[in-house]
Formats: sequence, C-alpha cells, structure tokens
Amino acid sequence: MTKLAVGCLVIVVIGVVGLGAILYFGYRAFSPMIDTTTTVLEQAKAAAAQSERLEIQTRYAPPATGELTEAQVRRYLAVHGRLQTALGPRWAELKAQAERVSQQEESNGLARSFTEFAVMIRSLGSIIVDARRAHVDALNAEQFSASEYTWVKLRCYEAAGLENVEGIDWSNSEAVKNGSGRPGIKEPSVQTPEIPGRNRELVKPHVDALQEWLPLTILGF
Repeated sequence: MTKLAVGCLVIVVIGVVGLGAILYFGYRAFSPMIDTTTTVLEQAKAAAAQSERLEIQTRYAPPATGELTEAQVRRYLAVHGRLQTALGPRWAELKAQAERVSQQEESNGLARSFTEFAVMIRSLGSIIVDARRAHVDALNAEQFSASEYTWVKLRCYEAAGLENVEGIDWSNSEAVKNGSGRPGIKEPSVQTPEIPGRNRELVKPHVDALQEWLPLTILGF
C-alpha cells in the first residue's frame, strides 16, 4: 500500500472517529433538551385532551346586549371554588406558579414563543394536568361550554375594570398539542362605554375575588 493510500485511510478513520465523537457528545449535550421537550409536549397533550371531556361542546351565542346574567356570574365563581377545593393543598402551588408566570409575561410582553411556552408548562409540572382535569369537572358541574366560560370571564373582568391577560386556550387542543399553543383569549379594552351597567352591578361585589384569581387566567382558568 502506498504512503498516499495509507495517508488517505488514516484521514478517513480519523474522520469517522471524529464524526462519531461529535455525534456522541452532541447527543449527550442535547439529550436533556430533547427529553425536556418530550415531557413538556406530553404534559401539554394530556392537559389539552381534557377538553374532550367537556359535556357541552356547542359554541355559545352571547346576547346582543353583552349583558351577563346573575346566574352566569354565580356559576363562574362557583367554577373557581370547585377548582380550588379539588386541588386542595396544591392550590397554593398552582397560584404561586401562575403569579410567577404572569409577572414574566408582564415584563416580556404578551408574545410567547414555543420555548417560553415549554418553560411555562415545564415549571408547572404535573399540576397543570391535574388542574385542567379539575377545571373541566367544574365546567361540567356548572354546565359551561368552553366558549361560554371564556365569554363570561372576559365580561366579568371587563366590568370589574381589571385587565385580564391572554391565556392558554386549552380548547384549541391541536395548537397546544403541537407546541404552537398561542394564547387564544384576546382581552378587549376595559372601561369602555359599551360595558353594560348591569354587568358592573353584578360584578362589583366580587372584584376582590376576581383580582385574586387574575393570575390564573394566564393558564386558561
């Protein structure tokens, strides 16, 4: 074998070994990220899948007047109570995590990339799935569809003069499952002349409760 051939063979061997080393150490470097992404997507899918258990799947047709009913406000607040009761001691954990995420949103703006979405879901861990399951149970108990609940939520915060942030739309399950889960709730301007006086009247006694719940809206609750 000529020196040239031997030299070429050595270069090939070095190249193969080098490529193997790059792939090996590259995999080791990125495998935690891959594992994290897989876990995040599985949690997101499990939470989004809970929407399939909603008993009322029809689209809510809001009244032309935009007025809430006393029953709607009562049912909306009842959902909060049911979720808190169902989570028990974990309620404080969920609220603390939601407050942290909400503060991050305020400082970073409302745009949420997939990375930020992944970090948010990862930080919540399994509690997001348990919370979404309990939330769907509460919606069923109070005979809410996802669209009516969202409409009532927006009208309540609007009437209270509180700026409700965008939240995850768990009913848009495909977007959540594939990791493009952009917020699905765009809050209209608050304190506008179009807010019915009846809504302000119904919500006024519950402003403190709505204020306390506000961080949870970013998680779609």
